[in-house]
Amino acid sequence: MTWTVHQREVEGKTAQILIDDHFAPQAPLKDLVNLSGFSLYCRQEPVNTLWHPDEGDTLDIIEERLINLCEKHSHGWSVYVLRMATFGVREYYFYHSNEAELTKAYAELLALTPGYRIELSTVLDAEWAEYRKYLLP
Repeated sequence: MTWTVHQREVEGKTAQILIDDHFAPQAPLKDLVNLSGFSLYCRQEPVNTLWHPDEGDTLDIIEERLINLCEKHSHGWSVYVLRMATFGVREYYFYHSNEAELTKAYAELLALTPGYRIELSTVLDAEWAEYRKYLLP
């Protein structure tokens, strides 16, 4: 994987973008037409950073759990392409097919992560427009 990181303004907020840009030459991938975003809300108030430094390790563990659960429930039909962090929120984006069962990954993550607010939304994005918005020129 080839991940790049950069900062930009997103809806008037500073955002840190971590994107797997190795998909750029072949995007969109034919069967991966759905985009699911998982929003993880920090428990500790950030101070002059996007997340509180004392919470960083926990957020990384939750991210790793999420990736593993999506892999488990996607049946080989998803790719993790983007993480966006804004003040107090980390968002993780996966493109996937209709066969992937990421709602099951979401349910398991909620059970494994009590006390954290986590939301899931899924949209049709067959052209990978959302992904392309965050690629560097």
